Amino acid sequence: MEDVKRQHSIRVLGAFGTKAKGFGTTSFMLNPTTTVDAGNLLDALEKESIEVENIWLTHSHLDHIVDIAYILDNYFSQRTKTLNIMGLPETIKAVKENFLNDTVWPDFSTIKLYGKDAMVVKYIEIEANKSYQISENETIRPFLTDHTVASCGYVYTIDNASVMITADTYSLDNVKNILETNPDIKSVIIECSFSNNMKTLALESKHLTSELLFAQLNSFKRDDFSLYINHIKPTYRQKIVEEIEAFRGKWKPIILKDEDFVYFR
Repeated sequence: MEDVKRQHSIRVLGAFGTKAKGFGTTSFMLNPTTTVDAGNLLDALEKESIEVENIWLTHSHLDHIVDIAYILDNYFSQRTKTLNIMGLPETIKAVKENFLNDTVWPDFSTIKLYGKDAMVVKYIEIEANKSYQISENETIRPFLTDHTVASCGYVYTIDNASVMITADTYSLDNVKNILETNPDIKSVIIECSFSNNMKTLALESKHLTSELLFAQLNSFKRDDFSLYINHIKPTYRQKIVEEIEAFRGKWKPIILKDEDFVYFR
């Protein structure tokens, strides 16, 4: 039964825009070996994180990459396969130079797996709008988003149904264009990081408030998809949830929390 559930859903490992007790940062499990982002792998998966082989990064901000460091550190001697880290060229460069750089944390791309010849980490640069095969019936396609650093979202497809993970973004123009030309996208995950009184900060940091989010959604020609909201800042969660309810209009958003599932429907 669990296998069937996984085939038709994405497990939310971390749903929030910053870490706090009981709140994990962004990470989605596509299948038992593949995630989008790495904000909350260790707490959510514990020893199961040994099985993670592929991490598709949306961008280089810490809340999306932090647990790469800890799953490698905690389970170094038990890992038997290289961890492939996929991302835009700018994202890979940032991780190599500023994170796993032998100053902040070890450069695991130069360290061999325990008792093996393969390296612990392999970096793979990806191209926006190119489709990549994950398995026989799974593909993933990155698309550019509007953030303060190079950033992408992903369209993840199983058979003929897709989920769009938009990641951190301010403008939804590209999201709108992709949605309106891809009817196979049945569910969409969009951020809403700040309360409406923090609109200036949202603009400066390239994030959304509920007012900004629904103003853009209301211009979409399509509304026949399930809308999921993530990346809420825990400190402002109650206020943001109330504002989402006030501004949602015709939309019926599902506000994500850690360990929820996103369904292909």
